[in-house]
Amino acid sequence: MVKKMLVASAAALALMTTGNPALAHHSANAEFDTQKEFTITGSLTKLENVNPHSWWYVDVKGADGKVTTWKLESLSPAGLIRQGLKVKTDLKIGGVYSYRISPAWKDPEGMKMGFMRSITVDGKEYVVVEL
Repeated sequence: MVKKMLVASAAALALMTTGNPALAHHSANAEFDTQKEFTITGSLTKLENVNPHSWWYVDVKGADGKVTTWKLESLSPAGLIRQGLKVKTDLKIGGVYSYRISPAWKDPEGMKMGFMRSITVDGKEYVVVEL
C-alpha cells in the first residue's frame, strides 16, 4: 500500500513538473521584431507593474512636436527587481527616461508598441533582457 502511494505520488509530481513547459511564455519574436533595436526617450505616463508582464506607457515627442504614445512590455515586478530596478523608488510618473526597445510587428490603433530591453534612469542603464 505504501509502495503504491509512493509510486502514485511520484507519477503525479512528474506530470506536474513536465506539464509546466507546455504552459511556458510565448516567444518575444511572436509579437516583436527582436532583430531591430533602437532607443526612445520620453515621459513615463503610466505603469502597470503586474504579473506576468509589466506595461509601461511612454509619451515621446518627435522633432515636429507631435507626441507619440508607446506601450512597452517588460518583465514582471519580481523580474525587474532581480535586474536591480526598484520601480517604486527609482521611477516617477512624469519622469523622462530612455528605453532601448524592439518594435512590435503590428501596432494597435492609436499607439506604438515595443518590448523593453533596457531602461536608463539617472544615467544608469538597467538591462531588462537581452534577446
